[in-house]
Order: sequence, then structure tokens, then C-alpha cells
Amino acid sequence: MTQQNSNEPPEDVASLYSWANLHGAKYRDFSASRALNRERTRVRVQEEAEQEHQLAIQKVEAAEAAQARESAEAAFRSAEQAHQAEVAAQMSAHEAAASAQRLAQERARQADEAAQRAAFEQKRIAGEDFSRRTAEERSRMAADEASTAQALAATMARSAQQRAGNVQPSYPTASWIPSHATQPVSIPDTRQGMPAPASAARPGQDSRDNSTRPAWLTQRFESAPAAAPAPVQSPEDTIQGSRDRITARWFALKSVLDGSPESPAASATEPAQSASRVPVLAIFSLSGGVGKTSLTATLARALSARGERVLIAETASFGLLPFFFGAHDQRYGQLRTFSPPSSSSDAPIQMVSFDPGALGPEEGPQEALQSGISRNSQNVSRVIVDVATASASITRRLMKLSPRVLVPVIPDMSSVVSVNSIDSFFEQYSGGSNKLPYYVLNQFDPSLPLHLDVREVLREKLGDRLLGFALRRSPAVSEALAEGMTVMDYAPGSGVAEDFGGLASWVKSTLAPAHSSFRGVRWSER
Repeated sequence: MTQQNSNEPPEDVASLYSWANLHGAKYRDFSASRALNRERTRVRVQEEAEQEHQLAIQKVEAAEAAQARESAEAAFRSAEQAHQAEVAAQMSAHEAAASAQRLAQERARQADEAAQRAAFEQKRIAGEDFSRRTAEERSRMAADEASTAQALAATMARSAQQRAGNVQPSYPTASWIPSHATQPVSIPDTRQGMPAPASAARPGQDSRDNSTRPAWLTQRFESAPAAAPAPVQSPEDTIQGSRDRITARWFALKSVLDGSPESPAASATEPAQSASRVPVLAIFSLSGGVGKTSLTATLARALSARGERVLIAETASFGLLPFFFGAHDQRYGQLRTFSPPSSSSDAPIQMVSFDPGALGPEEGPQEALQSGISRNSQNVSRVIVDVATASASITRRLMKLSPRVLVPVIPDMSSVVSVNSIDSFFEQYSGGSNKLPYYVLNQFDPSLPLHLDVREVLREKLGDRLLGFALRRSPAVSEALAEGMTVMDYAPGSGVAEDFGGLASWVKSTLAPAHSSFRGVRWSER
């Protein structure tokens, strides 16, 4: 406790009186001291009240700050909850989009599988149709061979009777001879009781042991029999028959025998006849993936480099032929001309695309495909037709133009087993073995033993109808299409470009262009 100074008046009243008596202070001094003490007390009380007021204000401000802080924390918690809800919504949307994408991909895969099954079913139906036609043709062939054997037996019997009794021989008419009997008839050797020996191996045939080949390569494939058209009857030996034969043979006697000059209608048909003389090469395949379209475009480009003006006719829906020459779209029914660069001396290439769904009926005086090709081939050297894959309708229409058919095959099992069906189909619609298609091996790799075996099997089966060279497998063909050109322009020095050059030379030697052949063209008076 602090000791109070003895000279200062005390604060309490009792001590004040004692202090006053001790020091001899008067009442006024005591009163002044008391007033001073009261003032001090009042000031102290006022200060305490002010301090309490400040404390109250501070408490209120602290409460308000705490409330504001709690409000801010609550707002922050609300914002955090809203953010979490937004993130959850985004994740739900992402999961929903991923689920929708997976569902769309699954449906697309199912649609693709359905399309593949439908295509496989169509090929199976086409194969059954070919097999049925083959069975019918074999039955017809067997009947013709039976009638041929009977006629030969009758002829031999009459010859024996002639030798025995000097009977005048009488030969049968030509009505029994089937049209496919242009080749010598093979008769078994009955004296030995054994059939004729099998043909020897061709020169240059691979002498490798067949035991190393797969089973499907070692079996023998029988050639499909040729379809026999209706037999041709000899005309009656009459004056009218002689006149018809002479008129058909000698054009100069027509006006003399008919007594009338050449009609204007006949001269009006000359452009169509000259157009039909443009050679037509049809590129056909029974299945996709053999390189038919790329072969058509590249062959046309190789012929263009040799100065030929080629017309390409495309008969497939959504084909890729225009894109090999820098086009960006496909236009049905419109004749398009693709010209080389100005510095090149190559001939331009023309192209026309036909919509298979808009060709109409096959039979008619103005068949759409035939008339379209004839109309657009007036000033070209040859026509190359990209036939729609496994389309019997398009092929039947093209056979009216008497085309030369080239079938690209790849060295696998499907190509080997499809040869019989392809030959049977063309035998039915071409009417003779001289119209059977030629085959060329595409995407060939001589380093693979399977490719060599397939080539040997096709050589044994097809003979000269398999071209003596093959088109090598090269990624440059697909890369050229991605660049909007053929491999002849993309990689002119590659091996596959040389192969296509050899194919173009074979086409020129086998099927002469229109402008270089004038045999059988009659002069006329204009």
C-alpha cells in the first residue's frame, strides 16, 4: 500500500479532520480540499464511465465483427457447396456424354456388323446363284455330250455298214453339233480300257513338291463348262436363201438386189456403229478389296502417257475414280475431262459416272448404260469400265458392247475358289470360250511362298488367261490416292509404276485403240 504524503490532505473525511486539526488548517482549507477531492472523484468516475462506455462499444464492435465473420464464413461455405455442386454436375454431364458416346460407338459397331453380315449374305446368295447356273450349264453340257456321242456312234455304225455292204453314207446335219464343240472331241481309248493320260506339266512349271503346299492349293480345279447357245440351222437351199446369203456377204450388191439406193436411215446410224467400234475394257471383280478401282485409274493414266485418249466409265455408287485425278466430288451423268499439266504431252482423260439406281430396265431399245457409253465415246481411243463389284445387272448390260474383260485377283484362297464362278458367269453371257476374262495378279509379293503357290495354281488352271506378269504390292498406291493422284504421278520411278506400264503395253497389243485400226471400215459418199 502506497504511503500517503504527510503534506497532502487525505481523501476520507475522518482523516481530513484529523489532518486539519494537526496542521492548524482552517475550515476553508478543508472545504477547498474537499471540493478538490470531489472534483477528482467526479473526474475519476467520469473516466471510469467513459472507459465502461468504450468497453461497451468495443464489445458491440467485437460482436458485430464476429457476426460479420460468421456471415462471411457461412457465405464461403455456401460458395464452396455451390462449387462442389457445379463440379458434380460437370462430372455427371461428362459421364453422360461418355456414356452417350459409348452407346453411339456400340450402335455404330452393331450397324457395321449388320452391314457386313448383309454384304456377306449378298455374296453368299450371289455364289449360290453362280453355283446354280454352273449346275444348269453342266447338265446342259452333259446332255449335249450325250447327243454328240449318240451321233458319233450312229456315224461310225453307218461307216461300218458302208464298208460291209457298200452302203452310201449319209451324214447328219449340223443341228446336232453343239456350239462349244469347236475343239476336237476327246474320246476314251476303248482298246486299252483306260482313259486318256493326263496332260503333262507345262514347261517352266515350278517343280516344288506339292506336299509342302496347303491342302486347298494341291487340289485340282475343274474348269467350268462353256454355255451352249441354241444350235444354228443351215438355211434352205432356195433362190431366196442364196439371195440373202449374197446380200449379207457383198455390200455392193445390196442396192442391185434390192433395187433401191442406201437409205438415209442407214447413214444416220453410222455414228452409233463407229462408236460401237471403240474397244471396251471392263474391269470386273467378284469381291471388294482386290484393287479394281485403283487399277482402272492407274491403267487409264498409263495409257494417257502413251498418247491414248481414254474414257473411264464408273458404274459403282460413291466410287473413288474422280479423286485419283484431283477431283473433289462425284457427278453422275456428266462428262468430265481431266487434263494433264501444261508442260506435259500426255492425252487428257475423260470420265463419266453412272448411278446404278437410275439406269432403268435392262431390256429396251435405248438402254441407259450402253447408250451413255456410246454417246460419250465418239472421240476417244478406248473405253475402260469400272464394273460395280459382283453386279450381275451391270455386267449383263456391258456384255452388249462385247468388251474384253480383265479381272484383278489377289494371291489368296478366295481368288482361287472364285475363278470357277467368274468363268461360269461370263460363259453364260458371252456365248463362247473366246470371250472368257483375263486375270492379273495384283498386290503380289514374290518373297512370300503363299503368293508363289497361288500363282502356280492359277497358272495351271487359267493358262494363258493369267497374264505373265503381276502388279507388285506397294504402299505408294494408297499414298497416291491420299494425295489425289495415281501412282504413275506420285512415284513414277517405282516398281509398281513399271508394272502398270507393262499392263498398258499388254492392253495396247491385245486390244488395239480405235484410231489405229481401220480394218473393216467402209468408205461412203458424202
